[in-house]
Amino acid sequence: MNNLLTATLILAYLFLATACTKEQPEGDHAADITFRTDSSFTWRNDTVPLSDTLHIGINVSKGSDDIRSFFVDVAYDNGPRLRQDSVHVDSDPFTFVKTVITRDQAGTETWWFSVREYDGDITQRALTLTAQ
Repeated sequence: MNNLLTATLILAYLFLATACTKEQPEGDHAADITFRTDSSFTWRNDTVPLSDTLHIGINVSKGSDDIRSFFVDVAYDNGPRLRQDSVHVDSDPFTFVKTVITRDQAGTETWWFSVREYDGDITQRALTLTAQ
């Protein structure tokens, strides 16, 4: 009986000792890119007129690492990306406003907004406009 009680206590101790976990430090997470949704900004994929003037506002907050650069690229009709803007980032949060004039021919324009952290990680958001 004594051996059974001792074995039970040892097993209970081992169970409780391994069930506890230490708080882990916050994990690595990416920068956050959000579109401004004010009434004067375009913030979602949409169909727009040819040669339309649009304003796109971007808010960026750093993740685990500081942000180094912000880039804006455009791709027409699923073609290669063409660099439009490149900015060194020295604040958190970071805001950027881009005025876009859509093409005078029908097709799609995908605007890419990217941030590069000092460790090389890149976070991207895209906005696709269909000009008609």
